[in-house]
Amino acid sequence: MAVTESCFHCALRIPPGCNYSVELDGSDRPVCCLGCKAVAELIRDSGMANYYALRDNPEPGAGKPPEETAEWEVFNSNNMLQAFAEIDTDSAVATIYAGGMYCSACSWLIETSLLKLPDVESVDVNPMTHRVRVKWLHAATGLGDLLAVFSRLGYQPQPIATDDATRPEVAEQRLALKRLLVASLGMMQVMMFAVGLYAGDFQGIDADMRRFLRLVSFFVTTPVVFYAAKPFFAAAWRGVIARMPGMDLPVSIAVGAAYAASVYSTFSNGPAVWFDSVVMFVFFLTLGRYLEMRARHRSIDRGAALSRLLPNTATLFVDGQHSIVPSAQLAKDDVVQIRSGDAIPADGIIVAGTTTVDEALLTGEAAPQYRGIGDTVAAGSINLDGLIDIQVVSTGNDTTLGAISRMSERARYTRPAFVKIADRIASTVVVALLVIASAVALYWFFVAPEKAFVITLSVLVVTCPCALALATPAAFATAGSRLSQLQLLLTNGNAIEVLSRVTHAVFDKTGTLTLGRPEIESMTIFDDRYSEADCLAIATALERASSHPIAHAFRSKRALPKVRSSQVHVAEGVEGIINEQTWRLGNAGYVLDRSTQENSSSIFLGADSRRIASFDIHDQLRPDAKASLDELRTLGISLTLASGDHEKSVREVARSLEIDDVHFGCTPENKLALIESLQSKGERVVMIGDGINDAPVLAGADTSIAPGHGAELAQTNADIIMLGDSLRPVATAVRLSRSTMHIVRQNLVWAIVYNATALPLAVSGLVPPWLAAIGMSASSLVVVLNALRLNRHK
Repeated sequence: MAVTESCFHCALRIPPGCNYSVELDGSDRPVCCLGCKAVAELIRDSGMANYYALRDNPEPGAGKPPEETAEWEVFNSNNMLQAFAEIDTDSAVATIYAGGMYCSACSWLIETSLLKLPDVESVDVNPMTHRVRVKWLHAATGLGDLLAVFSRLGYQPQPIATDDATRPEVAEQRLALKRLLVASLGMMQVMMFAVGLYAGDFQGIDADMRRFLRLVSFFVTTPVVFYAAKPFFAAAWRGVIARMPGMDLPVSIAVGAAYAASVYSTFSNGPAVWFDSVVMFVFFLTLGRYLEMRARHRSIDRGAALSRLLPNTATLFVDGQHSIVPSAQLAKDDVVQIRSGDAIPADGIIVAGTTTVDEALLTGEAAPQYRGIGDTVAAGSINLDGLIDIQVVSTGNDTTLGAISRMSERARYTRPAFVKIADRIASTVVVALLVIASAVALYWFFVAPEKAFVITLSVLVVTCPCALALATPAAFATAGSRLSQLQLLLTNGNAIEVLSRVTHAVFDKTGTLTLGRPEIESMTIFDDRYSEADCLAIATALERASSHPIAHAFRSKRALPKVRSSQVHVAEGVEGIINEQTWRLGNAGYVLDRSTQENSSSIFLGADSRRIASFDIHDQLRPDAKASLDELRTLGISLTLASGDHEKSVREVARSLEIDDVHFGCTPENKLALIESLQSKGERVVMIGDGINDAPVLAGADTSIAPGHGAELAQTNADIIMLGDSLRPVATAVRLSRSTMHIVRQNLVWAIVYNATALPLAVSGLVPPWLAAIGMSASSLVVVLNALRLNRHK
């Protein structure tokens, strides 16, 4: 059996009949195509043949160049340079993601190849993140020239926009990790020296050796205090200036006093030093702060992951010509071509082609969604299998993706009332503890002066209210992050605390209990002068002014008539003037006359109070609506259905879902009155409904949840946005909110019990400083780790 050869360059199998080879080190090396032959010869002729000796065994296909590299020429424009590089007078710096980099030899090859370009000044390669930072003179060499080098070497380059290269939270995390590393190394070393000092206290130790161990402990502790503990001192000073002392004040006093006393004792040959207590205290505090910060950043990480869904460039269609432009430069009404497999750069309407799109990260819907001409597509979704043209509707922060990021940002900066109360309590406790520490110092100064400093230090350390201050924010931050993972977008930080006490849920019907994707089942014409196509076109034109979910049912392939003086009457219908006639589309009483009481779920079309046509609309229930409502009942929550639709359709849905309390034909005012009535009876009400049409009702409820519907998401006013087609997130939000408040109470009880127990022990002199540091730090870690349990909530 013949042995199948693999390509010397990319390791793919060489196809039958392929006879390409490259001479290297006096031997002919087989390659699979002209592209690999060209790259291998480039590496050889550039004097970099050592690449093949240095590299690891490649994955098949790694390093294989694309068939075309001309596409990179578009990146040589000034627009591209401004979008993807930091520009100085003569030089520019760009960060490029190198797809296909798999070993250290790749780093060497990329760096060496780029430095051979005459205008490249420096190249920094990070093989862990596959990012390459290049600085070059941009007058003669364009960004596209750099990307072409990557491409010729067989990598898949992607320039990274300057806004995405570094994020503030990433910088914060890196700095915190550095401080934690310094504190951990310092603690390990100083504790080793402390073992010798403690042993010397019991077994005796040479004076020079004691002085040596103290000196090295001083040198190791100093960077821990002035670098790792710097945030504590800075925060304490800010609190003093603002006359709002926080938990960092006693921490800073304890660390600073213990360090200063230890330094004095070291150089004056005093009786004791407390370097071990200082580094241990700083390490455990820094560790607790780092874990709490990671909990906060998880929700930011989701926002960053969503922002990375947007492509850097888009193919713009102008006057029959295609040009590649930065996505940031797209504007409304631009026509963009989206190839199969590409991400969609802006919200838009398909004007040519059909496809399926993946919206999993946006909506949580795993199944691909079919989209055709006239359908909307959201920025960040992936075009799976068709070539489509879209007309841009919104870009940047105005897109669905931008709305999600904006709402997440708003939630992060909204401090829940419960957290504010905890902050005020912690501030009061800090002042009380400082008073207690001062009283303890005075007492022991007169009773046993030699013990006064050590006992006061222990009191300051052991009673620091870190656990009390972290008890609430750590739990709320973790809960917000977990909600986002469960397809619930938190827009109001107070919602978690309020939702935990909810006793009654009021549901809207259309777009909430149903999918919000209505379809016309049948049409009846009452006036022979109009055809079905005429009526559908008129109805579609009228509904363009409405944001109600039912408006999505009306689509016409014909040119739409021009409508002027459009008006939307909530819970009734829409009105407009077409060809000097007043047309209405809505319920029977609104379209015909106020006295009409036709109990029908049909939508009527009329002109000048004459009935022209009716449409029977059907909207499917959400597939898990029944199971989701049953789950809410098991949580002890009463259910009400309040809808603006007619009695027949509302009662049909209520019967299917076994809802007994039913209200139909409701205007927003009626719904608001219903909620106020429930609240007057002591009920805590959550309203689940359309975040646009029911905005006043959502505001009147104790808290609110709205399903997210594509581009309309930007206008939603609810406290929590529910993404996807499932109703289960409603029950999930209630359960998670209750679990969050349960953990908050646990943390508060733990913090209070710990301080109440530790304080008298420390005051009596039974707790040495090192044990106080362990106890206080352990209490803080317990609180943070307990809050992190919410990440496992299902």
